[in-house]
Amino acid sequence: MPYRTLFTLCTAALLLNTQAQMVQKCCGSSNSTFLLGNLSTASHSQCIYTPADLTNAQPGAITTLFYRYGTTGVADGNTLTDFMIRLVQTTETAFPNGNTFFTGLDTVLMAASYDIHPGISGDWFAIPLDDTFDYDETLTLVVDISFSGSLTTNFGTMSTSMAGRKLYWNDVTSPTGQSLVSSWQDIGFDLELSTGIHGAEAMGMVLYPNPAQSHMKVLLRGGQGGSDRLSMRDAAGRVVLEAPWPVGAERGTIDVGELAPGCYLVQVTAKGIPVMSARAVIAR
Repeated sequence: MPYRTLFTLCTAALLLNTQAQMVQKCCGSSNSTFLLGNLSTASHSQCIYTPADLTNAQPGAITTLFYRYGTTGVADGNTLTDFMIRLVQTTETAFPNGNTFFTGLDTVLMAASYDIHPGISGDWFAIPLDDTFDYDETLTLVVDISFSGSLTTNFGTMSTSMAGRKLYWNDVTSPTGQSLVSSWQDIGFDLELSTGIHGAEAMGMVLYPNPAQSHMKVLLRGGQGGSDRLSMRDAAGRVVLEAPWPVGAERGTIDVGELAPGCYLVQVTAKGIPVMSARAVIAR
């Protein structure tokens, strides 16, 4: 495939992902450090988002979360220690007893150290997830964030004043949190959209997180058969990564930490014959 064609297709796919498919709760004008900054008071938080809170909600797998840079600490970014994001859905639209954290959460991101790059107030920034989360647009989404260290403790994110939508506390083991909370963070998330095919998974290759920074997971949905090799090509068509693919395997992980930012084509082959491919974006 010619360089210009591949680059155009890859760029178009990225724009479609971040603009057309992003579910949002937006746009507050209040700055809050009680999510990804304040360590002494809010090292653990939960925000709930009901179906009525979100625009463009639809079923699919959440691959990336987005928050908006606030007005404090964003010029320096932040580094969080023991950073973890967990998600769960519920039919409830409020916290149990008004101050009890939801349980039964699925861990979608865990990092010993996580960097949030410097940004501009009001802009969105992405947090790609390690694992996708199946989202039902008819249920309330609970987003649980915790960390044990924060380099920039005044790092802020944009929020709306809304009581009853957020709990926080400084102890991740506590079953309850501070209920007198008025800040409620803006959020967005990208979805790997449902195809509407029932009784069987759609065939094809799925990459996540995409865009990726260090590692990218590969999921082959049906038809992988005798696939025995995986490769990545840059926008000029050069092979930049190649590795054996276990025959019949459905899942794998690619280390993309050494690749330059840009657009790539990921492909699996069987005895040299292309079987599946997908576009990937490396962004830092």
